[in-house]
Amino acid sequence: MKELPVKKALHIFPGPEALPRAWSYRVTSPEGVSETGPLPSLDALAEVLQRHGALLTDLPWTELPTFGGTPPSPTDGVWSWDERRLLVGVRPDLLELIARDGPREVASP
Repeated sequence: MKELPVKKALHIFPGPEALPRAWSYRVTSPEGVSETGPLPSLDALAEVLQRHGALLTDLPWTELPTFGGTPPSPTDGVWSWDERRLLVGVRPDLLELIARDGPREVASP
């Protein structure tokens, strides 16, 4: 049986059963783990996705962690949030942070 080549991938996952739930990320490549770290905030999530979002695997990007505040209404085009901001966009590598009270136009890729 022929093995498929291993590609680079971004994994976002919850940490051990701790409260509040902590999220982490790991970037893997054929050479092994190349980067790993915690995702303690919306800023950290946005920064990791800006650098590695095109590599996201395992976790559907529509199930990204959130960081407080009530869910926005509607949630179309909103993938994560905190009390002050929303993470919006059309692809995991093209997301941007906007103020909750700002316009929510999401441009097509």
